[in-house]
Amino acid sequence: MFKVSVYGKGGIGKSTISANLSYGLSRTGKRILHVGCDPKHDSTRLLVGGEPIPTYAEKPTDPIIDAGNGISCLECGGAECGTGCAGKGMGLMFDSISDIEADYRICDVLGDVVCGGFSIPLRKGNVDAVILVTSGEFMSLYALNNLLRGIRNINDTACILGIVFNRRGDEGEEVPVRRFSEAVGLPILCDIPRSNLFKEAEGSGRTLLESYPDSDEAVEIRRIIDAIESRSELHHASPLPERSMMDLAAGRPIVDRDDSRREGRCTFEMVDYERNMTYTGNQVMPSCSSHGGVDAALRITDAATVIHGPLNCAYLMEFAFRRRMMQSSATRGGLLPPCNIYSTALDGNTAFSGDVALVEDAVRRAVSDGFRHVFIVPTCSSEIIATDLVGVASRLSSEMGADIVAVPGDENFLGSKFGEINGVMDILIGRMEPCMSRREGAVNLVSRMFYSLGRDDNMREFRMILGSMGLEVNKVFLDICTMDDVIQYPEAEFGIQLGRSKFNREVCRKITERTGMMHVEVDIPIGLAESLEWVDVICDSTGRSHMKADAKMALRERYRSFMEPIRRRTEGKRVMIYYFSHSDLDWHLETLSAIGVEVVHVTFVKGNVIDHNEKVTDCGDIPVTRDGTFCGFKEEVERLKPDLIITNDHNRVSSIGVPWCGMNAWTMGIGGAVEWARKVADSFDLPTGRGWEGGL
Repeated sequence: MFKVSVYGKGGIGKSTISANLSYGLSRTGKRILHVGCDPKHDSTRLLVGGEPIPTYAEKPTDPIIDAGNGISCLECGGAECGTGCAGKGMGLMFDSISDIEADYRICDVLGDVVCGGFSIPLRKGNVDAVILVTSGEFMSLYALNNLLRGIRNINDTACILGIVFNRRGDEGEEVPVRRFSEAVGLPILCDIPRSNLFKEAEGSGRTLLESYPDSDEAVEIRRIIDAIESRSELHHASPLPERSMMDLAAGRPIVDRDDSRREGRCTFEMVDYERNMTYTGNQVMPSCSSHGGVDAALRITDAATVIHGPLNCAYLMEFAFRRRMMQSSATRGGLLPPCNIYSTALDGNTAFSGDVALVEDAVRRAVSDGFRHVFIVPTCSSEIIATDLVGVASRLSSEMGADIVAVPGDENFLGSKFGEINGVMDILIGRMEPCMSRREGAVNLVSRMFYSLGRDDNMREFRMILGSMGLEVNKVFLDICTMDDVIQYPEAEFGIQLGRSKFNREVCRKITERTGMMHVEVDIPIGLAESLEWVDVICDSTGRSHMKADAKMALRERYRSFMEPIRRRTEGKRVMIYYFSHSDLDWHLETLSAIGVEVVHVTFVKGNVIDHNEKVTDCGDIPVTRDGTFCGFKEEVERLKPDLIITNDHNRVSSIGVPWCGMNAWTMGIGGAVEWARKVADSFDLPTGRGWEGGL
């Protein structure tokens, strides 16, 4: 099969020319498959007596229509205007026709390569010859040049047969066409005059070749057919730069002033706005932007989360949520919260034909299951389709009497693992009751939710510290809770912002604007020094300075009582630290000093993640290597012979043959430092030597 694709600006005459090519080639006794690749599905009507035929969108299982004379017709079609993804339909349709036998396949394609779907008829294996149709108008030639850019990007073969000059009837219009033809190195296959014969033939539902086979216009069209049959020379795409196109429009000599060939540096740097982190080098941004929206919505236990996307997205979101809940200290030893996920099960066919019914069905299922609050979260698949989820949610809310809301997509499309969390936060803050009376001594904790604050060890620690200042925890935003908990958030006297990130500040700013509640900004404390600083800031900010001394004394005494027994096991031991990417070691060094452990060397490894929330630790007299390498670190290990390596890159360090200990603390405050100190002490008792893990 010889495959021909006809492209050009919308309304330039591609369908007319394509239909005449199919008819003319069929008159030579060849079998033709004529494929209309436009949602308007008007390409085949001149081959079937002027009547529209059922489209692939309407009859995906049997879309081929026999037009007689050896011509088979197929129209892609599409969903109702403004819905679905016609480009997705192109891929599905081409898969379905891959085994259809014919001598020639003529594809009449949408006016421009507007997305990847409409580039399918240009790709290697899908086309042997591309025909470009233009008039002498500049915008028609401009569209042709853009098509050449697309061809160069996706098909590096010589695949262009040439240009069809379809005149508009303007005086002198042949001049820019010939100048463009010479500049891009493509032949003009024919020169079709503007003629009423085309209109008369189409009025009777027939091609010009059938109605007026002996006309001058028919002679020109046969020139294209001759070029196809003779397999004329094919050409590579050589588009003009923008400045050269401006020369063409102004009538100036066309000079190749392409500055796109300047050598550039390839970079994959991306910024995660929500977590204030930069990914550099070959680091891939983890997960997708809907991740954050789903995880936040699932924390509202009496709400349903409808994920608008493929089933596998819902599966991965549920898996990630359950894993995080199981691993976090906030749920250790307790029951997992519910995972109220519903999926619209978007697939290729429904993306093509329209997806509104899928959303409506999923929401109705959630409401019928008893949920009065429903979040609709778009994935990247549905964001590309751009379904009006806000309109759907508003209509269903009125019909069903439920609180149904669409979560806005990430403004930085696919720019952050947690991008859509902003939309969920805005929705929840909007539900807070702004006029509630304040309860003296009650405080709310606000933090980026992935700290897993909420219950068990962490809440015991925070309640202990806050209790020493006469304060009690009211709500944690955003922890596992109900919508009523969110509504009642403003009943506390003030809020405590845990973590000085941009995201946390923005959330607290919005809560203050909504409710009037002020927030105290502090770091998330781990260890003694940070916990003492925490007490200072909160006491000074809330008028409790008179309680500061007693609260700090209680912290010091509790810290000492826990660390002294551990120190008896660890004093005099020597460790090295191999720290991947980050540079905040303050509480680690403080804890090691408290249990009598000597740090003989610290290596900071330059990685692909820059955490702008981190502060650079002053290691004092400890030898430090910055931007170190693993090979250099191994040499230092051989020289210094430590008892233990402390690292957050155990995959590499475990190959050295020295016992290692991780760096994470699951609990905040003093409790986290004590928990980690016990892990360090236990790690000293591990056997040494290469392959030491084998006996564990």
